[in-house]
Amino acid sequence: MTDPSGANAGGAGSLHRIPPLRGADNYNVWRIQMEDVLTDLDLYGHADGSKLKPNPKVEVAITGRKDDEGNRLPDLEVNSDNPLYASWIKADRKALSNIRLRVDGSVLTHIQGCTTAADAWSTLEATFQVKGTVGLIDLRRRFFSHRMTDGEDIEEHIQRMRGWYQQINSINKDSCTEVDWITTLIASLPDSWDTFTQSVNFQFDLDNKNKQANQISDLRSRILAEAHRRNTRGTDGKAFFSTNKSTVNRAIRTNGKGPDKTKLKCNNCGQLGHWIAECQSPGGGAFKSGNKGNGQTDE
Repeated sequence: MTDPSGANAGGAGSLHRIPPLRGADNYNVWRIQMEDVLTDLDLYGHADGSKLKPNPKVEVAITGRKDDEGNRLPDLEVNSDNPLYASWIKADRKALSNIRLRVDGSVLTHIQGCTTAADAWSTLEATFQVKGTVGLIDLRRRFFSHRMTDGEDIEEHIQRMRGWYQQINSINKDSCTEVDWITTLIASLPDSWDTFTQSVNFQFDLDNKNKQANQISDLRSRILAEAHRRNTRGTDGKAFFSTNKSTVNRAIRTNGKGPDKTKLKCNNCGQLGHWIAECQSPGGGAFKSGNKGNGQTDE
């Protein structure tokens, strides 16, 4: 059986690779993912403080003692090193390492002096978890007024909006509903999506939670499908333009190699064989002082 506090617990293994904590903007998502990582490694109790540190020493009773004459002596209570304490210290250090390895360098400065996983965990929460009335107002302003730009990745936009939604509810529980979330998401789409947004039915079944959840999930899937369709259409259009442009250029190179200038008459000097832009006579595009002109020779 693999030790859950082993190799992966000591570093950001491939099975537990998550985006690093950068600050308040991604703290909520990072915290959820980090809880899952530490839980999978059986280390989350060290982060939330529920895994209490044992005493370093324990009292051990020495029984069955006798003196030199064989008389029974009272039990002796002595202090001994607690093996559970050493095990806790090792596991807590691994939990702390897992937290540190999954934060950005600028964030690491906040917890580099922490000696326990619980200390680091609570410090990050106090630093980056948005709280209070001012924080709530700022989050609601960003959530309800943000607009996606054309060309922006739809999945990143959804993640950003979902993160704000979750942070709002973490400060003021249930102040935003799932219906608020999906309607605000659709309202945040750019003007180029107007045809799509106008086709959406916003009549949600508020009495049946399961049906409402299915309606919201279906709308999210439709948004992703529409974004995929738009990306595919844009890629196909670029490929069509590129293919036709190269075909035209190839036809010019292979068939005509450009127009035959031997039959062209210069509008500047009247001679054949060049354009006015190439004319070296006065008034021509290639004229320089001292030129004899195209086709002219010294007397």
